[in-house]
Amino acid sequence: MPETPASSAGPSAALKIDGSLAGRRLDAALAELVPDMGVRARRRLIERGGVLCNGRRTHAPGQTVRQGDVLEIVAPRAAETIPSSSWDYPLQRPHVLADQAPYIFLFKPAGLHTVTLRGSAAPSLEALLPETLPRTPLRLLQRLDFETSGLVCATASPEAEEAFRQAERQDNISKGYLALLLGWLENSVMARAAIDMDGGATVRVRDAEGEAGRHTRFVPLVRWQAREAAAVAQALGMPDPKRELTLVACRIGRGARHQIRAHAAWLGLPLWGDARYGGGSGPCFFLHHGKFHMAAAACRCLPPWLSALAEAPGDAPAAARRWLDAPVSAEIF
Repeated sequence: MPETPASSAGPSAALKIDGSLAGRRLDAALAELVPDMGVRARRRLIERGGVLCNGRRTHAPGQTVRQGDVLEIVAPRAAETIPSSSWDYPLQRPHVLADQAPYIFLFKPAGLHTVTLRGSAAPSLEALLPETLPRTPLRLLQRLDFETSGLVCATASPEAEEAFRQAERQDNISKGYLALLLGWLENSVMARAAIDMDGGATVRVRDAEGEAGRHTRFVPLVRWQAREAAAVAQALGMPDPKRELTLVACRIGRGARHQIRAHAAWLGLPLWGDARYGGGSGPCFFLHHGKFHMAAAACRCLPPWLSALAEAPGDAPAAARRWLDAPVSAEIF
């Protein structure tokens, strides 16, 4: 076992690598020091220079640690930090967005699972519900990917849950997302291709048309030429994509696992940084569930990363707010 127990870890804590951790990747070994930090957040911390190995800053999450190495967490150098506060869990915490009884809308940050994974001690929105909303036995009605942020609808009422499921089956729910795509989307487009969820970790798209509730509408809000995309990358702490980027609004109904990610890749415009679907090898991708509407309830929330784009060309924060504030019936979809 490590000489420094994980429970004592903090900003100045140190971890001495013993035989049980020797030979592991740095980002994996770091979990002993910060057990509540997801793997993606640990990698980004390392890449930003926030970890010392034997007193020296390292930027390689995949480096192998050796027995006797000492790891420490420190503040990244100013030049290595992103221009705004982090939008990842645990720095971003789950919280209540709106209470519209019998429905409650919660914010899930990126880097946090929605539900508790079987056999895993990784934190989840579900596990944090007693901390977020004490004495309210909620059931989550939606799931977001680990790296996706945004609103999640919940309820304590079995009747409200059944009403929600019925609205989904009847395609009477609208879910809106904001995403950053790698490439230039000129016009609004509807991806109607069927989603195959039986193919393992990576979702496949078939040539056949899918159910209407699992189509994805993509609408460009702001486009950046390659030279402008470099400023976007700098604002978000991402590698320069060296090609165009598009901020899009996406609308789905019932939805399916990885639907937006898979449809975007099928269009040839994967989410920027989404390595699984061909979007490059950046530290993260940007997908946020920001708009929900059904007859009984509605909620909106801005992505935490949007404010970082205030200095980038195109005024992305204003464009996103206009889309969020527009009634669903008035959207250009």
